Amino acid sequence: MLVLYYFRWTGLAKDLQEYINNVNELANGMEGVNFKGVFSPTSEWNCVILFEGTSYDKILGLYKAYMMKYGPNPKIPVGKVEILHTLDELGYQA
Repeated sequence: MLVLYYFRWTGLAKDLQEYINNVNELANGMEGVNFKGVFSPTSEWNCVILFEGTSYDKILGLYKAYMMKYGPNPKIPVGKVEILHTLDELGYQA
């Protein structure tokens, strides 16, 4: 599954880089989660992080690990998550 975490960043560029480094470090330490990068979407959001995960629970574990270690980030006032499932994951047979 692919997970898109859209968020609105209100801080400085150097603070964004620190946030990205923190998330990437946590993701790299978790089995079943792959940090794919940060992108600038063509929507009202100014950032999106792309993860690949083996399950929703793995991705949720990453979020919980971040909150336990760093707490809520005051420079992200709002965000949203989209989950993209493959047809195989949903049980479709070719």
